[in-house]
Amino acid sequence: MIFATINYGDSLMFVFGGLALFIFGINMMSDSLKSAAGNKLKAIIEKTTNTPLKGILVGIFLTILIQSSSGTTALMIGLLRAGLMTLPQSVGIIMGANIGTTVTAFIIGLPIADYGLFILFVGFLMSFMKNRKVHHFGGVLIGLGMLFVGLNTMSDGLKPLAQTQQAENMFNIFANNWFLGTLFGTVFTGVVQSSSAAIGILERLYALNAEGITSVSLNGAIPILLGANIGTTITAFLASIGGNIESKRASFIHILFNVISAVVFLIILIPYTRLIAWFEASFLKQYSMLTIAFAHLFQNAIMTVTLYFFINKMIWLSRKVVKDQSIQVIPDDMFDEKLIHESPILALEFVQKGILYMGSIVKDYLVLAKDYSLKEKTESVNEAFTFEMMLDTYDQKLHDYLIKISQAGLDPNNSKKLSRDLDTIKDFERIGDHLTNIIQFFIERYKESQLLSEEGRRELNELYTVLISMLDDVLTSFQNGDVEVAKRVVKNEDLVDELEELFRYRYIERLKNGEITFVVAENYADILSNLERIGDHLMNIASAVIEPLYVPQSLIVPKPHEIDKDI
Repeated sequence: MIFATINYGDSLMFVFGGLALFIFGINMMSDSLKSAAGNKLKAIIEKTTNTPLKGILVGIFLTILIQSSSGTTALMIGLLRAGLMTLPQSVGIIMGANIGTTVTAFIIGLPIADYGLFILFVGFLMSFMKNRKVHHFGGVLIGLGMLFVGLNTMSDGLKPLAQTQQAENMFNIFANNWFLGTLFGTVFTGVVQSSSAAIGILERLYALNAEGITSVSLNGAIPILLGANIGTTITAFLASIGGNIESKRASFIHILFNVISAVVFLIILIPYTRLIAWFEASFLKQYSMLTIAFAHLFQNAIMTVTLYFFINKMIWLSRKVVKDQSIQVIPDDMFDEKLIHESPILALEFVQKGILYMGSIVKDYLVLAKDYSLKEKTESVNEAFTFEMMLDTYDQKLHDYLIKISQAGLDPNNSKKLSRDLDTIKDFERIGDHLTNIIQFFIERYKESQLLSEEGRRELNELYTVLISMLDDVLTSFQNGDVEVAKRVVKNEDLVDELEELFRYRYIERLKNGEITFVVAENYADILSNLERIGDHLMNIASAVIEPLYVPQSLIVPKPHEIDKDI
């Protein structure tokens, strides 16, 4: 009895350890592919999705490229949150991502899992190469190798477990109860946030039948597969939290699409299962892992073609369920080039609204950075990088639009306003860069368990409080042209300089007195420096309100720590 218990525990360890390797490999492969592609992914989505059909093709291509439907939908939600993509464009991407994600199931089903360690070793060697693309593709192979090693490890653990009476009873329940199978697939995928992991395990379990081990049957596998499609919508839902109305509607459509798909195929479950069984008998080996992959592909492809003709209905329903807010922060006509020719002054007014919205993103990012500085929250990291992407995109869009307005011809006063707006969007973008630096610094600190001292927490809290107050005043003064409020920002910038200098001195004293220990992640001085620079950019915006042709003093007389020593 003791021996059996030990084996049972070892098997569970193999399953969970293999699952961890599998998910880590999937994520590493996806991250490395995104790094290799750089900013091209965002540009591809933004420029080539002007119709739902193109959106479907782009969704398929991108999901195959980065091997993550969750990554594609999260990127799409980010563009929606920035107001740089329309809801109809996003629906095509959602549908295409559901087809593209089936490629992962085919990769898992290929008979190359035994070469996982070799693939891992080749990727390890490539990761040492100095060439950027070779380095990133080395990460792709490491991820792919880990995926297969994890899959084999899971298989080693699943074999003895599948032969227990409890497992046999569970497989029988799934085979005879489609509801429990669907529920299990939904919950499991929602917990691990990876439909690929759920389907990978399902493929392995199904393939055990070929080895004489009675495991999950096709009747039980297909409902689990349908549930996995529902569970994967959790990523888009989480990405839309805190976003604008359109991103929430896209998340609703994503859930709606996958739920409708599951319901339709559950209604025709018996004939569909027979169809897959016939397909397997005709073109594949019995209990082939590819059987599950093809079932996944057929389901998503058929529903994409079918629901393509109901896109407008789904958009209509999403607008009924997710109501409009009373205030719309993004002008509908933003970036409309026709408006420039009709009324460049009106186009300039729309830009001001866009800049104010950009400023509201900076405010949200600043508050998030403050919270993350004082307490580690894993979800804050992804949110921070979404903010950074939004600010970079707005900077580029607003800048290009303003240049086109300037070429349309403006009177001297409006030309001054345009010059001020160009400087303002660049200052907001640079604030975003400094906040990203701070997030990166704290990622390093939390990784090394280097927490702030009580004095450090009080100091950063005080600095953040002043900066948030300054940003509120900046937005008010920019919107209303209020010179007095702008002057208050300039005055507070002096306070930020004084606090940064004082806190830097106190930090050095704490080091000298041994109150804190210097380690690799001890970057407190760099954090203070970035916060001080945020104050400088806020002062630049306020000073431009006071005097539209204001030239930042840092461009004329740089501060000592800002001088490039290499010049």
